[in-house]
Amino acid sequence: MISWPFLQPSRLSAVIVVAVAWLGGPLATGVESQGKGPVSASKITIAVAAPSLSYLPIHVAVRKGFFSRRGFEIEMIQMAAGLSAPALLNRAVDYTAIPSGVATAAARGAPLKVICFASVKLQHLLISRPEIMQVTDLAGKRIGASGFGTLPAYEVQILIDKYRLGPNTTIIPMVTSTDRLIATQRGTIDAGIVSPPLDFKAEEIGLKRLLHMGTILPVPQAGLAATEEKLRNKRAEVIEILKAIIEGLDYTWTQRDGTIEIIARWMNLSASQAGKAYESVRETFSKNGIPSEEQTKAYISMLAATAGLGGEISPASIFDFTLAAEAAKEIAVKK
Repeated sequence: MISWPFLQPSRLSAVIVVAVAWLGGPLATGVESQGKGPVSASKITIAVAAPSLSYLPIHVAVRKGFFSRRGFEIEMIQMAAGLSAPALLNRAVDYTAIPSGVATAAARGAPLKVICFASVKLQHLLISRPEIMQVTDLAGKRIGASGFGTLPAYEVQILIDKYRLGPNTTIIPMVTSTDRLIATQRGTIDAGIVSPPLDFKAEEIGLKRLLHMGTILPVPQAGLAATEEKLRNKRAEVIEILKAIIEGLDYTWTQRDGTIEIIARWMNLSASQAGKAYESVRETFSKNGIPSEEQTKAYISMLAATAGLGGEISPASIFDFTLAAEAAKEIAVKK
């Protein structure tokens, strides 16, 4: 039996409060505005990272009331990715939209599962100095990513291997997309991995939008994860939560103008900027929350490389999409 030295509930709650206060941003207050739900609404807490278009359909589902009409009051708690697995295990949150830490813990034996993916392709962009005309021009250059063992660093290593950029190409650790944007503008680095909509900000200041990483890496990003106990004992709740997310996915795919309006308000963008951001990420979203076999394999490969997991990782140890499939089937029957 594997022992898990996760934080105790009282200590974890304090850490979450600190994380929320430190990270700031639109979700720092913890509660998403979604209109008045039923008086007897069940409160559901979902851990999220910093505001990101990778979980846009979940945000859309909150804003459009897809949760509240099912009797749920959704509280979004912003926290660091490393806290999501212990937060679930200590019942400090009900679900998390940050699957990476959960998947790593599950692969090591923790009773957790990733149960759907909102985005099934990477949304990250490679931006560069204007004189860099193509990816191969980065041979021997400096490329900014997060710290080693993170998804952006993995992406850069894939770039180095795929485009044969050579051993003199250097990965420069930088914590945030904004840090990489500024460093590229100043010439501290030659290129960097950023999240949308910062790629459009890069273009506005004269940088080049060089490559959409989802075109070479079909790695899912944001989704939903829960404890195995939740899946066993709250099956009906989980299915209804997944139905709301699938409705959010459908709205994101089909309701362009409404989704752009939500993006503009959420990310504080103009309508034009939000429209460009929407077109950039639309094709990265799942239709029903369930990734393809290719995408699950790509995710496992990424996990093995970034988390230092040895041996073969069984998909069944980290994924359980059975309830998402049931939710999608029930929605399809009603259409």
